[in-house]
Amino acid sequence: MSITLASTPPRPTAGTPSTPAGGSSVRIQFKLSKERFTAIEDRSLRLTLRNEGTAPVELADPFRNSDATLTYTLTGPEYPQGRSANGREVTLRNPDNAVGPEAAPRVRLGAGQALESVLELHEWLPVTQPGRYRLEARLEQPSLTVKSTPVEFDIVASTPGPASLGCDVAAGYHSSVMATWIQDIEGRPMLVAGVYADATDDSEWGVRWRPATILGPVEPGSSDALAPWSNNTQGAPCVDWVVWRNGASVMALASPATTEHPFRIDLEAPPEHLVRPPLQTASGALFIPVIAAGGRELRMLRFHSTVDATEVTPGREVGRVRLPARPVASRATIQPDSMGDAISVVLVDDTSEGLDLHLVRTRPGGGLTRVASTRLPGLSALPGSEPGLWIDPAGRLNVALIALSLKHPRRAMLAQVRYRPDGRLEAPPRVKAVAELPAPARAAIARFHPEDLRQGALFWAILLEDGRLLSPSSPKQERLMTPRHPVALPLELYPARDTYVLTVDPVLGAAFEQLR
Repeated sequence: MSITLASTPPRPTAGTPSTPAGGSSVRIQFKLSKERFTAIEDRSLRLTLRNEGTAPVELADPFRNSDATLTYTLTGPEYPQGRSANGREVTLRNPDNAVGPEAAPRVRLGAGQALESVLELHEWLPVTQPGRYRLEARLEQPSLTVKSTPVEFDIVASTPGPASLGCDVAAGYHSSVMATWIQDIEGRPMLVAGVYADATDDSEWGVRWRPATILGPVEPGSSDALAPWSNNTQGAPCVDWVVWRNGASVMALASPATTEHPFRIDLEAPPEHLVRPPLQTASGALFIPVIAAGGRELRMLRFHSTVDATEVTPGREVGRVRLPARPVASRATIQPDSMGDAISVVLVDDTSEGLDLHLVRTRPGGGLTRVASTRLPGLSALPGSEPGLWIDPAGRLNVALIALSLKHPRRAMLAQVRYRPDGRLEAPPRVKAVAELPAPARAAIARFHPEDLRQGALFWAILLEDGRLLSPSSPKQERLMTPRHPVALPLELYPARDTYVLTVDPVLGAAFEQLR
């Protein structure tokens, strides 16, 4: 908690003051930013401990983590009997945190002076059930007892939609990812984004829940909320884009746009689908590959903005290319900015003899060209699956795809293909069996690790129809797990210190579960 010492003239406030001998009067005040929240939001509140008397007051600093004299109690649908927390108890929730027996340092509040702090209520006393909640605080120290006037707020019902992940294509170690989704809040769809990271503290592992940000309302029927992948590996100031779609309209958000007045391109007809992920450059350009209506054409849309932009500029189409067949899967990636901003899109066709991979690349100026087609004989597409793409430091495009054997439909196969920097095939594809499926498969994913210390490491996961996940736990073994929450579709993996699958908490939205 951040702490500030403030000095102001005494004034009447709500709260139950304590009046020790000497004429001092101490009061606790809460200040919430609003009265209605969703469970996914930050619920930080400002807390003020003020001496409104005429004499100074000395007390142990109640805002230190070692202090247990200031207790907060929350009562509501999730805690009908009330749940309490103090700084010491919250600190000790992590068994690796050490809090000594010594008392908190003492502070002196003169007349009119105050201690101020910010309480992260969503972490200290988390709630997910909707309803009315009541928060109060009680300070008990020798010769000083203070009870606040309660403050009340509402948690409103909300339901999340599918989430997607965005990150850097050549990220630094322990980098974060952004998740984006649409959350229905009291019958109104809202665009939401959150930033998550694998814990960097050696005493704590895993991806912690963090409050998300509600970016604003979107039109009913909106879908395809997507977080772009960026090639901004040099750390230059760069706008943050978010993409979504409503019918034939493709929208994007970056300052100064809002969800009600976004960057926008209106197509002639609703596209077959948006190729994941959108791609943004260090210079602020956003590229969105789109499979056009009918599935036989790939189109490239482009928006542009900068961190100091003052207006929303029109987007435009910068390229299109005819496809030989309607693809059953697709994926896009962009080169690290040290190599330029060239984009590669891989599309997968399912034929009676096997799978065909088609590589489409951007030309200088943004146009598209289909440069290579590769046959993977004996394989059939696994529904709802996307290839994994990675451009290595030599500029070669590496493609990995989980598929099924045509002869043995319960046998999962891993195909790997590598293209030279000029887009031509470098060597014959490599195909190997990786698992015998214990149940029919619903979707699969393959991902290369993007972080600089583990670039090129390959991960995969297969979602079975019964909800279990199959993934490699060692080079020669596979392991089944049952996620706590439904898996986000299309499948998304977050490779960090461990590898996590993106799931959807029925209230909180994006959640991450370690593959194990």
